Amino acid sequence: MKITLLGTGSPLPSLKRASSSYLIEIGNDLILIDHGPGAFQRLMQAGKKTVDVTHVFLSHLHFDHCADVIRLFHHRWDASGDATPPLQIFGPPGTREFIDRVFGPQGAFSRDLVSRTQHPLSIGAYRERGGTPPRPWPDTRVTELTGAGTVEFDGWRISRCEVPHFQPYLDSFAYRVEAGGKCFVYTSDVNLALQGGAPPALRELAQGAELLVHYLNAFAFEARHPGGLAGPRFAAELARNAGVKTLVTTHHGPWIDSEGRPERLLAEIRQTFSGSVVWGEDLMSFEL
Repeated sequence: MKITLLGTGSPLPSLKRASSSYLIEIGNDLILIDHGPGAFQRLMQAGKKTVDVTHVFLSHLHFDHCADVIRLFHHRWDASGDATPPLQIFGPPGTREFIDRVFGPQGAFSRDLVSRTQHPLSIGAYRERGGTPPRPWPDTRVTELTGAGTVEFDGWRISRCEVPHFQPYLDSFAYRVEAGGKCFVYTSDVNLALQGGAPPALRELAQGAELLVHYLNAFAFEARHPGGLAGPRFAAELARNAGVKTLVTTHHGPWIDSEGRPERLLAEIRQTFSGSVVWGEDLMSFEL
């Protein structure tokens, strides 16, 4: 299993970082967890084509975690012929509506898609890509996920638990990917000022992970609650208690990236967690 950090940024615009996105390579499957603004460019920089991507899992529907799914979906469909299977999309409630409102028959791109399925020039391009007219409309099927659970695939599986973030307005998942006896966990955006630290379900999901990619954002440091473990202390406690081997920080906004802060925050994490700690950067890769 190979993990590449495509986007380690926040909702704030950055020339240094794309927003949240993580690429997992297992056998012939290329899985994306989240795909926020700028992540599509990073996918190309990582040397991958849109038709290489087989699965997308969304943690939640904040725009900085899903906006580039629009670009990925459209480019992948437009580059496909008859032999390319539909993209498998999974996400919390609302994901189906999100895709339909963009790519459905009455969606925002419906005029674009009518032209690409009917105009002779587009039909000719479709033939060149191995397609046999008439050109079909994009397959917008989505699997919506609710609550904790596991989805099994050939040689790998992905488990999830709910994490506290923007409920009740958005459902939000952390994910655990397992393959070949190795484990990668992504916490998604999680309230870092919870009394008692990480909820039990998240600690269980992260248990024994070789690699834990964890949210660490400046916003959290202003939300201090009695008994909470805001910011780096939350991440360090979770990694230590779950027996994680390597902790990678992500979701960095411009404030947290400013001079001296990464070093200070990493030092604070290392006071509690004795494993490997990495300040996440776009296009870092990890082989498990």
